[in-house]
Amino acid sequence: MDRWLDEAIDCAVSRVAKIAAETVDFPHITRRQQWLTTADGVWTGGFWAGLLWLAHGRTHRQAMLEQAIRFTDRLLPRAEDTHNHDLGFMFYPSAIKGWERTGDERYRNGAVAAAEGLARQFNEHGGFIPGWGFFGDADWSGSVLIDTLMNLPLLAWAVRQGADPQLMTVLKRHVATALRYQLRDDGSVCHMFRFDRRSGAPSAADTYQGLNPDSSWTRGQAWAMTGLAILANMTEMTRYRECSERVAAYFRRHLPADGIPPWDFKAEGPHAPRDSSAAAIASFGFQKLYQITGDAQHLDAASGLLKALATTCANRLEAGGLLLHATADLPHGLGIDESTMYGDYYYLKSLLLLNATASRA
Repeated sequence: MDRWLDEAIDCAVSRVAKIAAETVDFPHITRRQQWLTTADGVWTGGFWAGLLWLAHGRTHRQAMLEQAIRFTDRLLPRAEDTHNHDLGFMFYPSAIKGWERTGDERYRNGAVAAAEGLARQFNEHGGFIPGWGFFGDADWSGSVLIDTLMNLPLLAWAVRQGADPQLMTVLKRHVATALRYQLRDDGSVCHMFRFDRRSGAPSAADTYQGLNPDSSWTRGQAWAMTGLAILANMTEMTRYRECSERVAAYFRRHLPADGIPPWDFKAEGPHAPRDSSAAAIASFGFQKLYQITGDAQHLDAASGLLKALATTCANRLEAGGLLLHATADLPHGLGIDESTMYGDYYYLKSLLLLNATASRA
């Protein structure tokens, strides 16, 4: 592997240390390269704790460990959230990683409780977990977001820890619903699908952060590909792998020449905002596909995305996150050409995974 990989990792870890030295609360997204923070971590707090665990694993610095523990501890009460489809995002990078590193049973128990809480949100009539929480109230109780696929590995992990096997039923029924209504024939996905919250009857495709209901919101493509690949690995469900590869093929076909996707693959014009976070998430998804298929094209795609990010989006300025040029939510004017905590987390996580793969080669 070229030296660019070690340099990219070192640059990213240094940026994590810089953010940690300047941050009291959870970084979320930036505005003019200054972090907007939250006290409770909204839906992205797990990524910040996860970044700290990743950076500690690379550096073994005591200060980084103490920060990782402090922020993970702050998330533990969120296991009791009753309207939050992002509990996997919050507890997999933070509490599960913390338990693996320290053996602290509070972290394991918190993650199991979060998984059980996620499963309790399941709509039996429609076969889905609603995409509510950060976005709002009961009006979202009939909405399914493609992002939820990335939260379901928490359920599979909890069952391995001895939780009720019914959590796997919830997982499989939600995935079946998502694949039926959100995965299109060409491998693209719709961001949102609405159902009647009482009867579970399907209504129509929709979007919250994409261009329109028929478009292909790029980060949604990355969430779908990566979530399905992780679930395929955890459940050995062949259909999940096949669907992940279809989404991956669409992503690969529609990448621009510079390797950094626009915020929506159907956004027209050369000046459409880019989304480096989608590239970072997708690079991790391609690597998970490589792990379960052995197909080198997936590893090549991941390496290409990461090299493009390291070359054109890695932040070497005084302020901001690990990656520049992310788009958090263009329709609502949030985090356009900025840094995002989820993009930063998957960038470093994917770099470290690629480095581990290269070391074994």
